[in-house]
Amino acid sequence: MEAAEEFHFSPRPNRASEINWHPWSKEAFDEARLTNRPILLSISAVWCHWCHVMDETTYSHPSVIEIINRDYVPVRVDNDVRPDINQRYNMGGWPTTAFLTASGDILTGATYLPPDQMASALVRIAGYYRGNQTEISARVLEARKRAALGVSRSAGELEPRLVAEILDAVSSAYDAEYGGFGNAPKFPQADAILLLLEQSVLRSDDELRRMAVHTLEKMTGGGTYDHVEGGFFRYSTTQDWSVPHFEKMLEDHAGLVHALSLAGMSQALDKTAAYLDRVLRDPNTGLYAGSQDADEHYYSMDADERESANAPYVDRRIYTSWNAALAIAYLEAGRPAEKLLDSLFKHAYRNGEGMNHAEGVGGQLADQVWALWAAARAYQHGLGEGWMEVALDLAAHLEERYGDPELGGYLDHAGSDELGRLGERIKPLAENSVAAMALIELDNLRGDPGSQYGARARHALESVAALPRSFGLMAAIFARALDRLDHAIKVTTRNPELARAALAAHPYAVIDPSGDDRAVVCVGTICLAPVFTPDGVKESIREAAQTRA
Repeated sequence: MEAAEEFHFSPRPNRASEINWHPWSKEAFDEARLTNRPILLSISAVWCHWCHVMDETTYSHPSVIEIINRDYVPVRVDNDVRPDINQRYNMGGWPTTAFLTASGDILTGATYLPPDQMASALVRIAGYYRGNQTEISARVLEARKRAALGVSRSAGELEPRLVAEILDAVSSAYDAEYGGFGNAPKFPQADAILLLLEQSVLRSDDELRRMAVHTLEKMTGGGTYDHVEGGFFRYSTTQDWSVPHFEKMLEDHAGLVHALSLAGMSQALDKTAAYLDRVLRDPNTGLYAGSQDADEHYYSMDADERESANAPYVDRRIYTSWNAALAIAYLEAGRPAEKLLDSLFKHAYRNGEGMNHAEGVGGQLADQVWALWAAARAYQHGLGEGWMEVALDLAAHLEERYGDPELGGYLDHAGSDELGRLGERIKPLAENSVAAMALIELDNLRGDPGSQYGARARHALESVAALPRSFGLMAAIFARALDRLDHAIKVTTRNPELARAALAAHPYAVIDPSGDDRAVVCVGTICLAPVFTPDGVKESIREAAQTRA
């Protein structure tokens, strides 16, 4: 297969395909060992502006092409396709330029390198690699010892005050003038917004809600939002949201759709969903593409000008975790999601084998946990008993293939690929938090004290509990999960109006649709008297929350 067909290069003229790129594979590592050459690992992304620039400049420079093909085994990886590789090798952004030993250990690395710096680095590192194997081996051994301690160091005790501490970190980082968090660059931070919205209900704190709504209004009103076609750009290079990086990511939109829904911003929600459904959605399958490329010139055009212009490239690959997350957001927003869910699980799910990540790419932890949560939510929204069977099967697969039997919690991949640093055990904070939220809901839905789903949720959070204090507001997703552990409430009803009232009254309400037109609110093994009206549901939830406290 030609490199241009196997790898995605910049859409503009370039010579990057003249480099003898290898996919991440045993063959590439074997070649590096046999030839005693270092590996040049390039981690790029379809949507990445500077990845394209590097293709057009550095990787098109004749001297760079010559040195790489002569002295290196070049390996090219797409960040979206292999997030587990990116997790271990990213050098601080995209493109990542990592120089590795033949065994896959890191020598050094950077992000974008212009042609002259790259040529110099290539010559210097290849010479060092040939002449300093003893020193390199010692450094590699020390690095492996440190990495081996990573999983145990991430574990800790669950302290209830962590939720308040993380909420304080979010509130402290809040930008009162422009909304959002921190200065520049400024990212959407959807989980921080969701934490504010959820806690505003639980704490009856209007100020928390005001922060979230103000942030969303500034984002949708500024340059980080596409006012012609709809949809959010990836982030702003400025504090006031005025100058964005123009790529649009499905991953970001899932959380932002959910946030717009909780904030009651129906006009922005409709316009955002319209973009997703018109541009990223495949009308035949109902599945959503991964991203749309950045194009500063295109996005400076008005609606009429765009009509005659070529729209930026859309990566049509289907990523399981992002589609599952969007399905959850659509369900919560009351938007159609049944076709998306049916197509996604037909496309990616095999009973007993879990979810794949993308076409031809094995599943990763994010795919399993988001799909588990999506299946549990599909059941709660009355889409059928079969979704509970899928959720139970995915929970079993998650524990069997990704679970850590010694320390609890879940590893970021199932261990089928151990090349290079992929043998290192990593428990990501976000995915373990999502696993916990899904398992908490499953525990409430099953109603079986011996189900172990609640215990697994607790273990997942304990396995990463040492991380939140160093993550600051980036730990918002952990706070959302930890608070659910102690405050989730079960509401049994098949009445959609009563279910909506329950969700409006309590963000952690778990809806069991196996009941009748009444609503029964339960906390643990304590269930209150049935109620028949939305106001009755709200009062029953208030009483249940007081009972738990």
